[in-house]
Amino acid sequence: MKSDKLHQIMDAQLKETRRMRESSQDFIQRVVHLYALHLMRQGNIPLNFMDDVLTDIEAEAVEIYRKKTYGFMTLEEFRRHKYRQSNDI
Repeated sequence: MKSDKLHQIMDAQLKETRRMRESSQDFIQRVVHLYALHLMRQGNIPLNFMDDVLTDIEAEAVEIYRKKTYGFMTLEEFRRHKYRQSNDI
């Protein structure tokens, strides 16, 4: 089964540990931006409806984010727990 591109982008960005102290809002905005660029490259977003599409993408990204990080207070806490490096204390 092919995974949805938004889910793929979300997973890849959650694994990104170079931005450990990134806020949830900044994270969501980055994911929305990356997914919108993907859609625009395919020609799937009419410019007249760009704001509506971005609002819908953000709502879906927030829902996915909440499900993936459930049980953690912050994005940093999630990343530290889930993607801990072998040399981390």
